[in-house]
Amino acid sequence: MLDHIKEVEKPDLFIWTGDNSPHSDWTTTTDSIKGYTQTITDMIKSTFLDQDIYFYPCAGNHDTWPVDIENFNLGPGTNPIIDAMSHMWTPWIGSQAAQTMF
Repeated sequence: MLDHIKEVEKPDLFIWTGDNSPHSDWTTTTDSIKGYTQTITDMIKSTFLDQDIYFYPCAGNHDTWPVDIENFNLGPGTNPIIDAMSHMWTPWIGSQAAQTMF
């Protein structure tokens, strides 16, 4: 799919809307969700490494644990999944945005 998007569609913009992990809500873990997101991030980076396009990744409601629960008032360093995403996505969103992603 990613090769098709790169070679046929040739986008200028890529919006990634999340929900990277399976929706088996009670069997996922913090580590499994981070793993799914890392795998997809790596696939996208390797496919589009040489492309001049903008990337806008966004966490979905199934990309945190517990699912659908995230307190955005706690600040950086309080959610290991969000912290991992901010690190993975820094090349796309920039370091300033990554520092405030929580």
